[in-house]
Amino acid sequence: MERPSFFIDFEASGIAPDSYPIEVAVVSNETVYSSLIKPARYWTHWSFDAQDMHGLSQDHLLQDGYTPHAVAELMNQLFLGQVLCSDSPQDGFWLDVLYEAADLIPTFELKPLEVLVGREAASDIYRLLPTTRHHRALHDATALMSACRAFFEG
Repeated sequence: MERPSFFIDFEASGIAPDSYPIEVAVVSNETVYSSLIKPARYWTHWSFDAQDMHGLSQDHLLQDGYTPHAVAELMNQLFLGQVLCSDSPQDGFWLDVLYEAADLIPTFELKPLEVLVGREAASDIYRLLPTTRHHRALHDATALMSACRAFFEG
């Protein structure tokens, strides 16, 4: 069983196949990285239900977000050679969409929690997560890190 050290979460414009990532966060004991993602020109799907859930508008992304290339480039520098743990297989899809728009290849791996710790341990860790999710990437990545820490240290 591999003990994860880096935890990643994405928020997205919706759950449709043409949705796209709008926020990413990665945390570890020593690192906190979070960024809003400015939509690429061809990213057009927007769900107002998703907007209500995470509280981020398209205008907010355009004003405060960074381009997919800038986000991917910085993530490659910060997480070179690392394994980033996710609580959802969907995060791998968002990572692919981000890096395709950036025309880059990740210098790190993203693996679902189940792959790193096994299905049984992952179930135990998921039970340690807060029952209400905030649907913001930094909060959710931090909650996953805290649940893992409690599982391994408990």
